[in-house]
Amino acid sequence: MEQAIIIGGMLLCAGVPFALLAKLVRSGQSGLALTIGSIIGAALVILIFASGRPIGIDPIFAMTLAMLGFLPALLGSAAGAFLGWLLRKQDDRMV
Repeated sequence: MEQAIIIGGMLLCAGVPFALLAKLVRSGQSGLALTIGSIIGAALVILIFASGRPIGIDPIFAMTLAMLGFLPALLGSAAGAFLGWLLRKQDDRMV
C-alpha cells in the first residue's frame, strides 16, 4: 500500500506541472512557464546541495524531497512545456 501512495504522489507531482505548463506554453505565456520551471529546478538543486552539505536540513529528508517530489515535477514540467510548444506550432501551421 505504501508503494502505491508513493507512486501516486510522484505522479501527482509530475502531472500537475505537466498540465499547467502545457496550457501556458500553448496559450503563448512562455515567460511564466519558464519561471515556473526555473523555480522547480532551483528547488531541486538546493535540495540536492543540502543532501551533501550541512545547511540546516536533514540530508535524508532533503534527498527524499528532491527525488520523490521535485525531480518528477521538473521532468513533468519539461515534458509539458515541450508538448505545449509542439501543439502551438501545430496550431500556427493550421492558421
